[in-house]
Amino acid sequence: MFFPEFTITQKVLKNIGFIEYYRAIIENTVILQNWENQLKKEAKIAFIYSTLQEQGINVHYDAVKRSLDNMEKNVPAEIVNLDNTYNSLSEIARGQELDEVDIKFLHKELCQNLIPKMKLGVYRNNKVQGKPMPEQILADVVELFDWFNSLDAKEIHPIVTAAILKARLETIMPFDNFNSVTIDYLIQLVFKITGYAFKDYVTVPAYYQKTKSEMKSALTTATDEMDFTDWIEYFTEGVALQVSSVQEKVKTLAKDTKIAKASGRYKLSERQEKIIEFIQNYGMLQNKDFSKVFPNISEDSVLRDLKVLIEKGIIEKNGSTKSSRYELK
Repeated sequence: MFFPEFTITQKVLKNIGFIEYYRAIIENTVILQNWENQLKKEAKIAFIYSTLQEQGINVHYDAVKRSLDNMEKNVPAEIVNLDNTYNSLSEIARGQELDEVDIKFLHKELCQNLIPKMKLGVYRNNKVQGKPMPEQILADVVELFDWFNSLDAKEIHPIVTAAILKARLETIMPFDNFNSVTIDYLIQLVFKITGYAFKDYVTVPAYYQKTKSEMKSALTTATDEMDFTDWIEYFTEGVALQVSSVQEKVKTLAKDTKIAKASGRYKLSERQEKIIEFIQNYGMLQNKDFSKVFPNISEDSVLRDLKVLIEKGIIEKNGSTKSSRYELK
């Protein structure tokens, strides 16, 4: 059975302490629903953008955002797969346990229409220098998930468990392609199952992209020496930094929420919240955008919602007739 070697250093304890502190702020601070939606959307866009970069696919951040908002006609298959798989994580997490079937499923979903069907969710059969032989992959992955579901692993902090799971899978490199992306989605699933998804506001892969050399160094130590200590320090620090950034946003939005409630501005319909969310994302809303944002709603209905938002002092109208621009005040 797999038994990871690591030491819980002072640095790890400090990082975990910060994570728990920030987690409490995020989970216990009330903000408006449309701002919750906005934070979730920002995290999702950042997650997908970062995993694309990790895969070596150079797509502009705004292109990812527009694709997820159905503002692009031709959306790359990679983005479609990443989006669909991300949306399925909450449903998968209800099972509360993970095994090697789950990582195969994620690989299959992420690689739809990108690789031959016979390769979907199938472990590699090619030799890779410094990685386990193909015939050893199944046993290594099964052993890893046996450990993850063991009582020993349950006694370890979930963030540390997630760190070990990622490092070990990166070492095994189970598939011919899309390994890191598949592993990142699996770790996001671990966060959800263990209660450390931080309301889906946090994106850890963005940290990997900012610290590539540090990540490579920490992974090398885990691979060569089979000691996960350096990697756990790196990983927990990354989670702490990402969660810290989000909790600052949450605290700021909480202040705005109190003001909004005091003034009555928080009593908005679902469509009105969606209008505000769109303007927050793109800076303005124009008449030509109505059918994209609300494909099954009449223009008159959207205009009535815009009028309500103007009367509440939330947005303002600039320009006239069809060239009107609606912007946040």
